[in-house]
Amino acid sequence: MAYLDHAATTPMLPVAVAAMTEALSTLGNASSLHTSGRRARRAVEEAREDLADALGARPSEIIFTAGGTESDNLAVKGVYWAREKRRVLSSTVEHHAVLDTVQWLEGHSGAEVGWLETDRLGRVHPEALAEAIKADPTAWPWPP
Repeated sequence: MAYLDHAATTPMLPVAVAAMTEALSTLGNASSLHTSGRRARRAVEEAREDLADALGARPSEIIFTAGGTESDNLAVKGVYWAREKRRVLSSTVEHHAVLDTVQWLEGHSGAEVGWLETDRLGRVHPEALAEAIKADPTAWPWPP
């Protein structure tokens, strides 16, 4: 069987299922001060440190979210507000979690949106991106 709907969910590796099963069997609210809460907080922070180490990041740069929509929203708004620039470039075929966030920034935060058209395969051509950046070089380079 070939499963092709990875946009909805992706099959987990058995080792990941085992680790998650073990974690889910542990009680504790990571925001609580009691022993179970401190144990849960320690597990979260150790996971954050492990991920940061694997990605070459700082633990403070690792943010856990509940899913893709929340992650897209946080990433788009976070980059926009961190850059203190008014311009956002987005392809026209992004997931609605991205498109809705870009449109929200346009309507509520004064973002100037540059929509990048795609070809019939959904690809933004590098030339189109280069032209969009050239039109407003103050929005580049990243990171600041």
